[in-house]
Amino acid sequence: LYQSGGSEALWQWCQSKQEFYNSQFSSRVATDDSDRIQKRKLPSSSSFSREVDVTIYLPKSKPDYTKLHHGICLHVHGGGWIFGDSQNQVAHRCLEMTEIMNVAVVSVEYSLVSTFSDNGQIFDPVNEVGTAIDWIENNGADELNTKPVYVASGESSGAHLLLLAMLQRRDQFDTDRRPLTSTWKCLNLVYGFYDLSGSPSVRSDGNDSSPLCGNELLCMADLYYEKILQEGNQDDQFREKIIDRQHPSVSPMYANLSNLPPALISVGTADPLIDDSLFLASRYSLCGNDVETVLYEGGEHGIGHFGLQENDEMGRR
Repeated sequence: LYQSGGSEALWQWCQSKQEFYNSQFSSRVATDDSDRIQKRKLPSSSSFSREVDVTIYLPKSKPDYTKLHHGICLHVHGGGWIFGDSQNQVAHRCLEMTEIMNVAVVSVEYSLVSTFSDNGQIFDPVNEVGTAIDWIENNGADELNTKPVYVASGESSGAHLLLLAMLQRRDQFDTDRRPLTSTWKCLNLVYGFYDLSGSPSVRSDGNDSSPLCGNELLCMADLYYEKILQEGNQDDQFREKIIDRQHPSVSPMYANLSNLPPALISVGTADPLIDDSLFLASRYSLCGNDVETVLYEGGEHGIGHFGLQENDEMGRR
């Protein structure tokens, strides 16, 4: 599409995908639940990035609790880094999470590949997720009236951004900040994309799988990678390093994964990204972390979130 129609054709395709998701999912939030959804802007931790939009989902009031909620769940939505947003894509799932876990869910509306900026702001979705991490640790519990207990969840490209942001947060540890593993209790990494060079299962899938095949996933990875090279916050020396798509700054599969919170890694056996999850789980454990891997037999990419398996019993788990 890009070769035949140029950037404008690509942008129009991204917008059509966004409109499709809006039409599919926006009606799934009941009108009487709208007061449980809040919008906020967080000041960025980078002088080059924009304010970070988050959507906050709250459980129904439970007056018998001194603290209204058990804690906070950070959420990072999927969408291939190209399209999607929390409220128009997974709001119904985030509201379900608030009830099941009795937590406030803070979902990051990070910059997309299809986002255009004409005011000098850089494309830096990892830092935007990091901004949400900082806000949750420093202000979230007080402002949302929760206990200071934190977990995080991301699916597909959201799992990729979440893991990179957690690695960034781990490496920022200093004497005034608690270690990552004592602050965040668990990472829920759902059918994530952890190797932008293409794991064996992605490359061997070709056009076979649905609702997303291996070639489509590689195309999305290409678009994200090119956007990072063109507009990301990197100096020339760094740009030279990440010519390799297995560089840890873009492919967390190859990062030092030590000193991370316990993780639940889940994927379907019919997902082209299955090797990403299986290989990551192995490396996660080898680096000394606790990890549990869950495989859903016959599960496709998007299970529980979109596609034919969105509302299957297996998908809802």
